[in-house]
Amino acid sequence: MGVNYVPTIGIEVHAQLNTESKMYCACSTAFGDPPNTHTCPVCLGLPGSLPRVNYRSVILGIITARALGCTIPIVAQFARKNYFYPDLPKGYQISMYQFPIGIEGKLDLLDDYGEFADGVGIERVHLEEDTAKLFHESEGVSFIDYNRAGVPLIEIVSRPDITSAHEASKYLKELRRLLKFLGISNANMEEGSFRCEVNISLRPENSERFGTKIEIKNLNSFRAVERSIEYEIERQTAIYRKGELVKHETRGWDEKEGVTVHQRFKEKAPEYRYFPEPDLPDLILDSSVCAEASLDIETIPVRKVRSLIGRFGVPTQSADLLMSGIGAPEDNPYFVADFFEEAVERHRAQGTAAVNLLTGIVFEHLRKTGVTLDQTDLTPVKLAEITKMIAREELSSTTAKMVLNIILNEGGKVQDIVVREGLVQVSDEDELVKMVKEIIEENPQIVDSIKKGKTNAIGALVGLAMKKSGGQANPKRVNEILQDLLINKK
Repeated sequence: MGVNYVPTIGIEVHAQLNTESKMYCACSTAFGDPPNTHTCPVCLGLPGSLPRVNYRSVILGIITARALGCTIPIVAQFARKNYFYPDLPKGYQISMYQFPIGIEGKLDLLDDYGEFADGVGIERVHLEEDTAKLFHESEGVSFIDYNRAGVPLIEIVSRPDITSAHEASKYLKELRRLLKFLGISNANMEEGSFRCEVNISLRPENSERFGTKIEIKNLNSFRAVERSIEYEIERQTAIYRKGELVKHETRGWDEKEGVTVHQRFKEKAPEYRYFPEPDLPDLILDSSVCAEASLDIETIPVRKVRSLIGRFGVPTQSADLLMSGIGAPEDNPYFVADFFEEAVERHRAQGTAAVNLLTGIVFEHLRKTGVTLDQTDLTPVKLAEITKMIAREELSSTTAKMVLNIILNEGGKVQDIVVREGLVQVSDEDELVKMVKEIIEENPQIVDSIKKGKTNAIGALVGLAMKKSGGQANPKRVNEILQDLLINKK
């Protein structure tokens, strides 16, 4: 058997910042407008034009660095990154190099049990400008849209702490959620406002020495990230096992073929000839500047998820759903989680029932209709009232969903709907026994199979009883009565 190899993975993320104007000029950052309508001498790199720093981007950069637990230096410095490509009108990009806006942080992650895991180290956070967008047509013709040139970017460089495709995807999903929830970026992968590049190498299992690193580009989905990493692990393993060397290169992901393809051999930092940007002063990140970049640590999404798990006993997957942004208005991604907390804390909703209803029937309705939770007639008070009626066995899970559906589609008060629709759960013993006996008489084949030992078939009779009662029968008591009449009867 050959040597086993361990992947070492680091990820660079570029996210467009939520600003109205570009990084170094006053042009709009609006997406989807006609090509080359948001340009000026600065973002087109015309001679004599001078950049001016977008202060809002600096504040958003500091907030990001703080959320990632980075050290904020006293001085940050812009630098020119020199290279030639058609999408770079100046012939250089104004970025940061030696003195970024944040260093040495960590993105916290939760394990499958909802506890804090080791997380992924963050090497640096810095600001830079985006490039123009190239459109390659047939017959060697390309078009350039300079609307994107100069849009503020934040680059987040992880440490090589990731060891699998699954971990890489988990890291990116959590980082994207952090940027969206804190209002740093809309992080829309389809619009290109959240882009990533993967650096991956393999090393022998018992060696601490890193292998040759390759970079993967053209990754426009989390699935593409996972598939490209899995492919590269196989490709590099095969190369090493043949006794050959992996080349230091940049490769692109071909989604259709499911492979990475060579793009170019990788440049090193000296080849970019970085030097301090002469047209911009250093950023002095003193206490007055940092005070404008305030951050409540408990609003960091992963901490909010952990709080839902710890304080309310919400399962990890359900807590993630409450904090997924599903059903939340664009300007308040915390809305659904806060809605749940208010229902439980202020109005004494039953936590398990509340989270199940929210992430089940409510989310299903929101997905189908395209509305957000705040646009419906459902309130924390109404949700709490429904869960209390379930706990008192006045509503079954079926009738509770019926009430919710009416509120979501038509509106109304819980008690009024229950009375109007005749949905109060039947728990009267004599009435239930009478109905169960009728079900038994009407279904001799199912009864016979139960008496022969197939006790799971009782579930079918419970279902028939619920159907017969229009969902009003107490399913727990129906099951108990069936058990007494068919199994426990001596």
